[in-house]
Amino acid sequence: MSSLAGMGHLSLDQAPPLAIPAIFFVTAPVAVMAAGLLLLWSGTFALQLYWLPSVVGLTHLGTLGFLTMTMMGALYQMAPVVAGAPVPFIRLAHLVYLLFCLGVAFLSLSLMGLWPGLIFQSFTLISAAILLFLATTGVAIVKSKTQGETVAGMRLALFSLLMLVLLGLTMAGGFVDNSFLGFRQFWLQIHISTALMGWVGGLITAVSWQIIPMFYLTPQFTAVGKKAVLGLTTAGIILPLAVLMASAVAPPNTGGWSPTMLAILGALPAALGVWLVHPYLILRNLNRRRRKRLDPSLRFWQLGLTLAPLTGALAVITCFTEDPRATLLFGWVAIWGWAGIIVHGMLSRIVPFLIWFHRFAPHIGRMPVPAMRNLLPDAWVKFGLGLHVSSLVLGAVAIAMRDPGVSRVTGFLVFSTGLSLLHWIVHLLRQKPDLEVVDEGFSTDEQGLGRSG
Repeated sequence: MSSLAGMGHLSLDQAPPLAIPAIFFVTAPVAVMAAGLLLLWSGTFALQLYWLPSVVGLTHLGTLGFLTMTMMGALYQMAPVVAGAPVPFIRLAHLVYLLFCLGVAFLSLSLMGLWPGLIFQSFTLISAAILLFLATTGVAIVKSKTQGETVAGMRLALFSLLMLVLLGLTMAGGFVDNSFLGFRQFWLQIHISTALMGWVGGLITAVSWQIIPMFYLTPQFTAVGKKAVLGLTTAGIILPLAVLMASAVAPPNTGGWSPTMLAILGALPAALGVWLVHPYLILRNLNRRRRKRLDPSLRFWQLGLTLAPLTGALAVITCFTEDPRATLLFGWVAIWGWAGIIVHGMLSRIVPFLIWFHRFAPHIGRMPVPAMRNLLPDAWVKFGLGLHVSSLVLGAVAIAMRDPGVSRVTGFLVFSTGLSLLHWIVHLLRQKPDLEVVDEGFSTDEQGLGRSG
């Protein structure tokens, strides 16, 4: 495998068992399907006011159930392979998975009013899962001796995830007894910027430096560009947290500026890095790729990165209007558009690669081995992209019009997107080599093997 483009510096021999990332990847589409069912059931109610429990539930099905579930699975794979940091007690990943699944399920059921008494248990389970994840995977990456912007970006993402746990626990207590140190909007602003630009954006940028050249044969990114994105993102995460800490110690002398506005201004560097500079660098390199074959997964990256500046623009608009539809549209485009489409596309590349690497690559030269691109039909990936884009556009219309019929059609499309994603992930996980033909005289030259596609 080391002979494949862009893989010579990876520690593929340290990869975890396939079952570890696979259980996270196969569960993420279930959260998407649950979000679709929530929209089908509640209609406009789940796309109306961002502070309603149903909207909060829909949001966290996207951020925790889909994005974070996928990202945790990816980090279990990337820690040893990219950062050269084997995760200690790797089997604890199954406990992390169980606690996290239960926590997200309990949170969703509680916020939808189906089981209101589970809210405290959900926060406890989610926090326990993430802290256990950070104590193993996080510590391994932090202690890694591997240098470079990819590992540094992974560390920033994990730091943001830790801050999210602490912010989430504090906010949960504040909502119960109204004990916020300042306005709720102030805490929400920092929570949102840390989640979207630190945790999600930090990991997307870190992963992109590695997999874009490897899978799409683009030129390597310059160190200057990567450091610029990393520096801007780091500043945009640290500054709002500094405002929060200063407000907790004593009300700062802001010269008439509210702490919320200071937190927004502090997050601007991260917004520039994640939603403007990074998309520009990636799209520029994709246009310079050596392989011009149109890979369906490439379309996800192109569309998601194109939506990034729109996400940033919508974030700015929310600061100057009190119309709740602006906030809802920003969240919809950020979670299901920019981040959701990129993560969907990454799954369509990473899962086939893992199946090929774990199950077929060891038999090269001993039996016929399919090219990686042949494991997943392009038509299935294109169909999933069509569903995803249709649901994104229709969801934006539903938010603008507040039409229950459009909202329910959106829910059906979101559910179908999750079902399509689940279908082909299960299909891939069922792919295994026919071991009956091993050692029957096949040669690597005869098969044209060893090409990942």
